[in-house]
Amino acid sequence: MGLARFAALSAFLFPALVACNEDNTFGLGDSPSRQVFTAAMTGLKVRPIPVATTTTAIATVTIRQPNVGEVGRQLTYAIVATNLTSAISAHIHLGGAAIGGGPILVTLYTNPTDSVLTSQTLVTGLIPEGALGFGLDSLAALMTAGAAYVDIHAIGYLPGLVRGQLSKKGEQPPLDLFSAAALTGAKERPTPVVTTATGSATFELLSDSTIRQTDRSLDLNAAYTRRSGNGTIAARNATIWAISFAGPAIGPIGWGAELSGTLRTTGPSGEPATYVLLAGPTFSITSWLALDAGFSVQLNEDHPYQINFGGVWNVGKIWP
Repeated sequence: MGLARFAALSAFLFPALVACNEDNTFGLGDSPSRQVFTAAMTGLKVRPIPVATTTTAIATVTIRQPNVGEVGRQLTYAIVATNLTSAISAHIHLGGAAIGGGPILVTLYTNPTDSVLTSQTLVTGLIPEGALGFGLDSLAALMTAGAAYVDIHAIGYLPGLVRGQLSKKGEQPPLDLFSAAALTGAKERPTPVVTTATGSATFELLSDSTIRQTDRSLDLNAAYTRRSGNGTIAARNATIWAISFAGPAIGPIGWGAELSGTLRTTGPSGEPATYVLLAGPTFSITSWLALDAGFSVQLNEDHPYQINFGGVWNVGKIWP
């Protein structure tokens, strides 16, 4: 009798659990995996010109693996808005946070007649992967890297009323990064420069539109001087070299270190080689002004230690 009751109860609960949980998160049968991305949309994020508006929206984009009986993956989406009174279209675009008018990747909503909106849920939908013209893996890579955004277009706001960068659910979208992988004198314009110095740089666009260096850097420099005369006052041949390192630390505080020196010179005024180590902190006051300090030691001779203070002004900006 007890066994019969257990069998009957099991027969009742099993289909009930499956029916009440369409995503099958209880682990019964095949559990489809999902990649969920979200975007918090505001007018201030619109590019190239931010929009002053009280309208906000949340976009949720999900890449769904096929359930049992389904064929192929799907892209599902939903946009829920607040204070939205007009909308003619919504898209997923290609582009970082500083890019305006990026190419349309996916059309999520169209309302060309600008009919009245009656719900906070602007749109929900589903698109099979085969109808997109590109793979969902590529779209997921773009959204993960912060290279795709969602926007809503409205009458009077054709470039966008609100927009937001897509990122994995629960994560902040990365800010725009710009990098120069190889700096050389041969790339200098309008006149290339013959130099052994090389380097690389990475910059990040901050929320207040300033730029900061985000990568550590390495610079190698060398200079050679050939003088006329017989070398009694100054050596006819002289070489100076420097190896510099720099990077960020915490907030506006960074660090710098440099090992420099001169090669041994010969002749009546010849001098031995020198090696100097300089290290210290840097402090960025603004995007155009930085202060630095350093403690230097001459490594191969008994010279007094030195403390140096300085500053760097970005001459590309006449005024702050």
